[in-house]
Amino acid sequence: MSSGYVHTGPCVYLPDRRWALRMHPAPRSDERYQELLDQHHRRSGWVVYRPVCSGCHACQPIRVPVAEFKASKSQRRVLRKNEDVSYELGPPEPSHEKLDLHNRFVSARFGRGESAFSSLDTYEEVFGASPITTREMRFRVGGRLVGLGLIDFLPDIVSSVYFYFDPEEARRSLGTFSALQEIALARETGRSFLYLGYYISGCREMSYKARFRPCEVLGPDGSWRRFSPPKELPTA
Repeated sequence: MSSGYVHTGPCVYLPDRRWALRMHPAPRSDERYQELLDQHHRRSGWVVYRPVCSGCHACQPIRVPVAEFKASKSQRRVLRKNEDVSYELGPPEPSHEKLDLHNRFVSARFGRGESAFSSLDTYEEVFGASPITTREMRFRVGGRLVGLGLIDFLPDIVSSVYFYFDPEEARRSLGTFSALQEIALARETGRSFLYLGYYISGCREMSYKARFRPCEVLGPDGSWRRFSPPKELPTA
């Protein structure tokens, strides 16, 4: 893809940098989108994008070969901590319950009012219908929604799209718990990889992804390579 338009602005991940994203309409094909994931693209709503920042290659796609994955000691603790959490898998179904949870999450996490959706319609534009096969993982405790993960369910991979959770349940490490469930889902359905989006060294919100090991990152040359992260990584 060489056409499309480029969106620029201050980088939200690394200070004192600007980002440039080349954006295109998302394909209406699971197979074609899976190919684009191996070309540094990601999806948001009905748009796919890839970084084209001048002189910067900090955003590295990262994936987990699920057949080889082994949970660490701390990840096993997260599983035990959330034994009372149930989840259901289904198509995206926007609701006021999910809108409220999302807005509370972004308010607590980012403190920016503009990150919240003003209505259910605006929420649905991003987290509703998708051009490809997308599913919700809805996490509940006693019937109460505590987290929601959106995933793209492609021929040979599960691709994480977005996850948000109840800020009052931060002690549960639900981000880690959700990724572990995605790995399990990929394995159970015969898929080879979980794609976790971009790994960005030096950015706490993005570098934790390398805690799911073994993992691989996609280099600027288009080749996947086994990744050996730094010894000290922030907790998700």
